[in-house]
Amino acid sequence: MQKTKIDWADMTWNPVTGCLHKCEYCYARKIASRFGKFCKIDQVNIKTVGSGQHTCVEVEYKQDTPYPEMFTPTLHKYRLGEPAQKKKPANIFVCSMADLFGKWVPDEWIKEVLTACAAAPWHNYLFLTKNPERYKHLMDVLPEEYGTGKLEFWWGVSATDRGWMNMASEIMEEAGSGVAKMFVSVEPLLDDLAPEINTDVFKWVIAGAQTGPGARQNKPKREWIQNIVDKCRRTNTPLFMKDSLLEIWEDPLIQQFPKALQLKNDIIPHCDGCEHHKATERHYNSVKDVTTMNHFCTARTTHKRVPGRYARTSPPWCPKRGGGDQ
Repeated sequence: MQKTKIDWADMTWNPVTGCLHKCEYCYARKIASRFGKFCKIDQVNIKTVGSGQHTCVEVEYKQDTPYPEMFTPTLHKYRLGEPAQKKKPANIFVCSMADLFGKWVPDEWIKEVLTACAAAPWHNYLFLTKNPERYKHLMDVLPEEYGTGKLEFWWGVSATDRGWMNMASEIMEEAGSGVAKMFVSVEPLLDDLAPEINTDVFKWVIAGAQTGPGARQNKPKREWIQNIVDKCRRTNTPLFMKDSLLEIWEDPLIQQFPKALQLKNDIIPHCDGCEHHKATERHYNSVKDVTTMNHFCTARTTHKRVPGRYARTSPPWCPKRGGGDQ
């Protein structure tokens, strides 16, 4: 989990890597091919899941390379706790190096990833897929916290041409009853997609040009970008233009976020100094010359013990974070 150069997210997090779509312009496959080939497989505890063309693997223990099986779909179990370790709220792009909702991905993998998101509800989570059909079945794997207003999940679909955009809009509209916050990423922009973008379904539009090999041949027309801008303005839909459009657009880029993704700079409250925090002595360690303390939150009618690692930074259920019942 790390900061990213993707300009519409603060961080990327890849508990799952690898994809079977085989898109010609895929940057992720090139990265995995470059850095995965140096892996020593015998250093990794790998469990095979599935069979045939849908073979996937689970990696139990952390090791040096992030792509132990190149671009074979892989669940990195050791990464599931990473969002909870980041205490400052962030917009996190989940699985930038995979399609978490590809038809080959086991339901259990999706459930484990979403449950890990639910364990750190102070972040916003953004997902992208080229298989939006899978969104229809999300309610079967979403953690219980979803729908309570405590989780900010944004479900996205990637589209590059008019036919695919039209189909994706229909699928996402059908899935909308269970998946509220939806957005579309038109990158690379390979056609005039504005007529097919359903802004009643998509509450945010991201647009970008192809980068890397083939970018010159697949350069979008300025009028295509203008049509998207005009439609978003008419429907009051936030639009985020990626830096790859700067040369074509020439004017200042429009880089808008939905209100829910406009992060405040508030730091998660600390127990230290909170009026609900109470500390009591547990025992004195003469070797280290320190007194071990018990920490309690008294915000409700009953005390709840605060784990030692939250002696300063408050736990996820802290009422001041908007946490639930203790």
